[in-house]
Amino acid sequence: MVCRLSLIAALLVAAPVCLNSQNASGQTPSEMTSARSILHWSTGDQTEFINATIDQGFPESRADQMTMLIINRSELTIPLILAKLEAALSTDSDSAPFVATAVEMIAYAGDEEALRAIGRLIRIDEKRFGRLVGRTLDNAANWRNPFTLAYRAFDLADATVSRHVAQWTEQTLKDAGPKRLWAKAMLERYGRVPDESEWAKDPIASRLKDRRSVEFRLQMNELVRQTVSK
Repeated sequence: MVCRLSLIAALLVAAPVCLNSQNASGQTPSEMTSARSILHWSTGDQTEFINATIDQGFPESRADQMTMLIINRSELTIPLILAKLEAALSTDSDSAPFVATAVEMIAYAGDEEALRAIGRLIRIDEKRFGRLVGRTLDNAANWRNPFTLAYRAFDLADATVSRHVAQWTEQTLKDAGPKRLWAKAMLERYGRVPDESEWAKDPIASRLKDRRSVEFRLQMNELVRQTVSK
């Protein structure tokens, strides 16, 4: 099995990679094929590639293609990884390296599909997998506004996932930069500065320790106004 840390590091960059095999349609990629080209394969070819990659223990030679699929086809990739992951967790075999790599790949998507999968893993072992909620939200910042994803996470109505999202927002909003991102997410959600009733019921605001602070609310209102004016 490949080195887990090396594979995870490889996932951070989607660069051209050398391929020596054909895809499921019998197409042979050129010696230096862009990882992005896999997005043009059929769903059947992509599925076969993903399953083969999982069965091979996530070889580094396929890390760039898997990155592209995780980011752009998470609705296909994550359920396949999750199915093999749940099967591995149901056995007594030593699958720790496989599990560690698979869960990091799921969290790397940084989207709602990843959070749904992590919710299922948490139901198996919250102590082991609960941290992945925050990891997913951190990764979301690479592709989208993580606070928009946080709102969607609360909409999933998974109490345990919501608790971990609330912990992440509480910790993350201690800094100014994330507050501006939250202001953008609030503007997307409400279309304007939220009124008193909306603030009181807001899934993020209502769970914060400072939710009753007039100063904090005024600060956020001003950030939303600044976002509107841009």
